[in-house]
Amino acid sequence: MRATETVHAAPRDSIDLPAYRVNFWQRLSPEQAWNLNAYVLTEAENITELLRWVDEHAAGRRFEVFVEMNEEPERWFQSPRTTGLIRLLGRNPNAGETVEIVPLEKM
Repeated sequence: MRATETVHAAPRDSIDLPAYRVNFWQRLSPEQAWNLNAYVLTEAENITELLRWVDEHAAGRRFEVFVEMNEEPERWFQSPRTTGLIRLLGRNPNAGETVEIVPLEKM
C-alpha cells in the first residue's frame, strides 16, 4: 500500500447515501461450487451501519462488500443491476481458480 498526501478539492460528483452490494459466499464441501447470495443495501447512514448488517447476516460465510458507482433504481429481484462496483472489503473465492468444464453426455 502507498499513501500520498494531497490537497482537498471538491468532488466532481457525490452521492450522500450510496447503494452497497454484499455478496455472501458459502461452499458446503470442497467438492462443490460456491453458492452466492447477493444483496443490495440502500439508505445506510454510514459504513458502520453497513458492516453491522454484514456481521449480523454473514453466519460464518465469506463475503464481499462493494459500493455502487452510480445511482440505480431498485428493481425486481431477477433484474440485474449493471452499475460499476468498487470493492471495499472481501474477495471472490472463485478469483484465480481454474474450473474444469466437463462435456455433457446425451441421454
